[in-house]
Amino acid sequence: MAVARAWRVLSRSGTGHGSRRSAMAPLGHWCRPASSAGPALLFTPGPLTTSAAVKQHMAHDVGSRDPDFLAVAKRMRERLLRVAETSTAQGYECILVQGAGSMALESMLGSTIPRVGKILIVSNGSYGERQEKMCQRLGIEFVAARNPWNQPVTAEIVEKALQDASAEGITHVSMVHHETTAGVLNQIQEVGEMLHARFPHLKFLVDSISSFGAYRIPANLWNIHYLCGSANKCIEGVPGFAFVIAHRDSLLEVEGCARSLVLDLQDQWRFMEKSGQFRFTPPTQAVLGFDQALNEWDEEGGLEGRHDRYMTNYTALAKGMEALGFDFFVPDPSARGCIITTFQVPASAKGKWDFTRFYDLLKDRGFMIYPASLPPNEQGITAFRVGNIGQIFPSDVEAFLVQVKAVMKEMDLPVPLR
Repeated sequence: MAVARAWRVLSRSGTGHGSRRSAMAPLGHWCRPASSAGPALLFTPGPLTTSAAVKQHMAHDVGSRDPDFLAVAKRMRERLLRVAETSTAQGYECILVQGAGSMALESMLGSTIPRVGKILIVSNGSYGERQEKMCQRLGIEFVAARNPWNQPVTAEIVEKALQDASAEGITHVSMVHHETTAGVLNQIQEVGEMLHARFPHLKFLVDSISSFGAYRIPANLWNIHYLCGSANKCIEGVPGFAFVIAHRDSLLEVEGCARSLVLDLQDQWRFMEKSGQFRFTPPTQAVLGFDQALNEWDEEGGLEGRHDRYMTNYTALAKGMEALGFDFFVPDPSARGCIITTFQVPASAKGKWDFTRFYDLLKDRGFMIYPASLPPNEQGITAFRVGNIGQIFPSDVEAFLVQVKAVMKEMDLPVPLR
């Protein structure tokens, strides 16, 4: 009982909130709080470095049917709708889904496309192509419109794909908002507006797993019928659950088409509406931590504050890595998101390059990066990815760049590479 009481006091009082600055503080005030220091910083796209307060809020056991826990889950669903700039009054619902973001994505695909439906999947990376694999397994008819991995998906590309003969009978369109494979930001707003104007009968699905919380995605305004997100991305929680934000009428008009019991989105929503509970065991600690992560998101200034910090991180990282001689896999700066960046090693330095050693030496210095994920026809490119999200601040980026330079020297690489 003492632990439960302590958690209730902590969650209600806001004690231990991990904000670094007020919403009005200048960008230069961002710095790493001592309480957030850890053995290594994750310069990755998620899981990512979380605040001490998020970790603290997870250090409590709570029953999955306890009223206090159910109140947190209910509040969380309402808050996530606000992040998507919508509400139940506007006809949208938030459904929590246990597991990784891919579970929410598969739940969304498998529960919203009727048995006689057909979906156009427009991709420019491995996460878009993952939707093709899901549809294959689920028996959903689809048309794939694949595009270069280092260029954004535009409204013109989607419109052209819909005009192709193979698109006859299409009922749904799906794409990724921020494609983590290369770090490309796709033109969701323009696509949604084009669909509303030219193809109003089509339902629009968006994988916003890596962008939700850092980039605007107003569901109602941009004609988005379904979108999915994950706890361990830009809201800065930990892995364990994901969510789908759905247009209620669209969701209910296809009720009964789910291809899975566990990932039945309509059943999950109805059960939550009736009882407030998850149908199956929820990740209670991850939910508690996420509630605190949402507090910190609000304290940082919400979408604007979080995006500003990530963009500041990205700008410093891009400038520093370019000065060290690394190239960008995505050549157009306007196409790059501020979530993760793919860097290439120039051909002149390829002979001396050893990613495993580069990774290990950076890890020894307290920084973890991410391997590259490139299309099969470009596997000869030597590349890697660096994330800018989580509890990463501009001072951390500067420290990271210092260590990258030191590692390059230890590897006997020229500085700069070119």
